[in-house]
Amino acid sequence: MSENNYFRVRLSQVPAELEDIITTHCFESGASGVTEALIFTQPDLTYDPQILNVRNHEMDVFFPENPPKDFFDGLTGINALIRWNIYEEENKDWLEEWKKGFKPFKLIGDFWVVPSWLQPPPECKHAIYIDPGMAFGTGTHATTQMMAFFIHKLAEKYKNNIADWAMLDVGTGTAILAMLAQMSGMGLVAGIEIDPEARRVARENVKLNKLPEIDIPESQLEDIREQYDLVVANIIDGVLINIKKDLMRVLKPGGHMLLTGILEERDDHFFEKFIEGSGLTVIRRIEKDEWVGYWVQS
Repeated sequence: MSENNYFRVRLSQVPAELEDIITTHCFESGASGVTEALIFTQPDLTYDPQILNVRNHEMDVFFPENPPKDFFDGLTGINALIRWNIYEEENKDWLEEWKKGFKPFKLIGDFWVVPSWLQPPPECKHAIYIDPGMAFGTGTHATTQMMAFFIHKLAEKYKNNIADWAMLDVGTGTAILAMLAQMSGMGLVAGIEIDPEARRVARENVKLNKLPEIDIPESQLEDIREQYDLVVANIIDGVLINIKKDLMRVLKPGGHMLLTGILEERDDHFFEKFIEGSGLTVIRRIEKDEWVGYWVQS
């Protein structure tokens, strides 16, 4: 066995009422960790997963070395119906593994996304440095790319005006879109985010790119009292519908709103619930992969 390997034992047909006893037995046998393979349903991405109650569960038990025979004998002693499979797996630093595949790439126009640990390529005119950590928004997702396209087009169309505009990025993630907007000439930019870790990452990225004027406050959407010339929201469509009232409230009359994160199969539903009867005019609608984006104006 390599020093970098560990063993994973997948237990099946585990009676729910015996989980605590089995977990104790695992740790007493030298296991370094135990996880339960939960069965859940999530019909709509706007809702939290619902755990399904089942009589027999599956569990993964992790061992730094080949598990001892006593471990398996003990399982049979607890319940003779429990079954198992053993897998030898390689230890990896998954964040470092992921970093290997994250290379600089052209986001839109002259703007490139560059991992903070790499140098920009010679053809890169404007680098947006990103260290994403656990936050969403490296620029590779279709919805982020659609939003970058919209921001770029809007900045071109209103290049004589946007220095006087204020923008709110709702669900800023890594702050990639906020930074793109600021670097494209937007006057004031604020990014709000419900996830504290993402807020931390966003602030680090803003600092990394020397854009201290971008504000990443603790405030949430319902706390915002100002109105903005541009409101940007790259969030799953069900959530957009849920926060529509607040998004409309923070948008100035005549202001622009960019919405991505709409699944193509739910586009009709989104249009009916968000855009129809809202007083919003669709300036442009685009599709990429299975996603739809809207540029609308009030």
